[in-house]
Amino acid sequence: MPTQLRRVGRRSGGRNPGFALIAAIVFLFVVLMIGSSMISQAVQELSTAGRAKKETVAFNLAEAGIDYAAWKLYNDGSTGLPKTFAQSGLAGGSFTVTAQNWNGSASTVLLTSTGTSQGWTSEVKVVGKFLSNGVSDQNQVFDHAVFSNSDMTMSGSFDITGDAHANGNITLKGSPTVDGDVSAMGKVKNQGSPNISGSILQDQPRISMPAIDLAHYRAEATTILTGDQSFTGTTDLSGVTYVEGNATINGSFRGQGVIVVTGSVRINGNATLTQASDEFALVCAGGVRVNGNCRIEGWIYAHNVDVPSTFDGNGNAEVIGGVAADIIKCNGSLRVEYKSVTVEMPGATSAPAQFDAVSWRRVK
Repeated sequence: MPTQLRRVGRRSGGRNPGFALIAAIVFLFVVLMIGSSMISQAVQELSTAGRAKKETVAFNLAEAGIDYAAWKLYNDGSTGLPKTFAQSGLAGGSFTVTAQNWNGSASTVLLTSTGTSQGWTSEVKVVGKFLSNGVSDQNQVFDHAVFSNSDMTMSGSFDITGDAHANGNITLKGSPTVDGDVSAMGKVKNQGSPNISGSILQDQPRISMPAIDLAHYRAEATTILTGDQSFTGTTDLSGVTYVEGNATINGSFRGQGVIVVTGSVRINGNATLTQASDEFALVCAGGVRVNGNCRIEGWIYAHNVDVPSTFDGNGNAEVIGGVAADIIKCNGSLRVEYKSVTVEMPGATSAPAQFDAVSWRRVK
């Protein structure tokens, strides 16, 4: 029988080892490409993050230099400019600051600070003024019956005898009464029927609020109280009463003096004087909250350069003196009859000259 040769081929549906190998190689190549791309992107993002960190540290050092120079000038005086301040060996790098008079003004200073971190630099320029009266008069903030360091809304519940000012816009709603001028660094928006006896002044220069120098007040204090305090009954005042904590007030005062509170204040009743020759002022680094119906015979000053302090009226408050705060809110009625203050308020000549930044610019 003749030999029959048969071709042995692959059956339909069988496996092709060569095709499987090619598919595996293609798949592996795609995975490697994706992995390479992800690694490249990760490296790029790490590089960007590292650069951003160095830039941020340099910028923070530049701002720290501004604070350091302002502190040095505050304590050592601003005479003999130009001056250079520098700090090296810091955890993140170093800074150098130059201080010089700006635009020919002896009380206006230009601070130029350069922060350096691991080869990266950032520069910040700040123009500021030293708020020093040079006379016995109080800061011009205290020439107003009501003073806000930001936008202020005056509604029909406002009855002001004296001038009102805001370092922002003023919105008049309803029918507030002001027996004096209404001035704003921004605009005065009339949305009601106000009764203004004086002038309405817009686009006015900013009036800087003097900082509350707690260290100065503590050094000058005749009485230092630690912890939260409650002033009830009749409290004798003489000079500066310094409270390291919060305070509540519901009583009367005898004598002449200032109560300086490092925390917040709650006025839950009257704060009156025992006789006409007495004088009382409240200086608060935290907020002041007025609850219920009360008569306050004195000045209220609430200011903080870090976190704005609020005068919050939640009742029917009558103030014989004045109110100055970073933010003024009134959920009840506020009646203020202006009376000049003669006790030592922030910005007085006996305190160091405050550096107040009026413009800030990041150069790089």
